[in-house]
Amino acid sequence: MGATGRTGRLVVEQALTRGDQVVAYVRNTKGIEASPGLKIIAGQLADVLALRAAINGGDAVLVCLGTHGKRMKKNVDLMQTSMPSIIKAMQETNVARLVLESAYGVGDSARTAGWIARVVYKAVVSAIYQDKDRSEALLPSSGLKCTRVYPVMLTDGPRADAVEVRPMTQVQKVAGLPKVSRADVARVMLDAARDDETIGQTLLVSRTGSVR
Repeated sequence: MGATGRTGRLVVEQALTRGDQVVAYVRNTKGIEASPGLKIIAGQLADVLALRAAINGGDAVLVCLGTHGKRMKKNVDLMQTSMPSIIKAMQETNVARLVLESAYGVGDSARTAGWIARVVYKAVVSAIYQDKDRSEALLPSSGLKCTRVYPVMLTDGPRADAVEVRPMTQVQKVAGLPKVSRADVARVMLDAARDDETIGQTLLVSRTGSVR
């Protein structure tokens, strides 16, 4: 989900490079190019029947949905309206493994941020973060095997040689306003999908040296 977005494109690209068979469920097929190993299905996030058809037979669902541009300052409900359909489709197809791209600063994770970061979260992305937080409240009772990925501020730069990937339960403080590339986030999501030890975890993804 979100395969035409800036992180989603990289998830698809890296998954294909790893030899995975990928299904991209997209609203507009013009936003993604055909490739060997890639099946493109057009559909809406509210269409549970179409979602079921796309998810059925899969090993994991990776969600990279996001809200951008002018919609950032308006009432945001993308994740609140989409998550129930995704959960239902996964439950009905018995595909339990979910890897969700969210954001550092959502929910309780904000308590570990510095004061500048907390101001940014409240002033700039408050509506988006509230939408994510409310949608993620549905996950504990869903029965899904979920890993949530919480990256810090995102860039379109290349993959780094090393990034900090740490369960939020082991994070005391994140200094300043660190950044991480979407390419690194894509890699972490694909790694998590293969690692059952990450089930039930919320993983912080940040630059090396920014976390204690």
